[in-house]
Amino acid sequence: MNKKDRQIHFFLQLFLLITGLYILGFNVWKMNTGSWEGVFEFYNESVPIFTLSAGFVTGMLSVLGSVFLWLRAPWAHSFCLLVVGLLFTYNLIEVGEVIYSTPYHAIPMVFVLFVVMQCIPFLIRRTHRQV
Repeated sequence: MNKKDRQIHFFLQLFLLITGLYILGFNVWKMNTGSWEGVFEFYNESVPIFTLSAGFVTGMLSVLGSVFLWLRAPWAHSFCLLVVGLLFTYNLIEVGEVIYSTPYHAIPMVFVLFVVMQCIPFLIRRTHRQV
């Protein structure tokens, strides 16, 4: 691994850790603010428990991906490619909801979307080299 790849690898570790903690914290905040009357009740054409569980799963997998990159597991880049896809999908869905309710929460989500799109080619290249 050359110097540029090591720098991207380190950045991706930190990015996944910070993003995972942010998503977990954001979902805990959404639960504690009481914006819904109940998480299992039908609200605004959806059931909030599914959105919350998707956020918790994505956040936990993002933190795990960061740990696997730090441990330099041979399959870490493949796992992170899956996690980056989940991050992209989750943030793309959440941006629509957040822009409507609290637009200033969309700034970190859009930043995550841009960084994720930049990380995908690196992860594909690293995954291809492992085969």
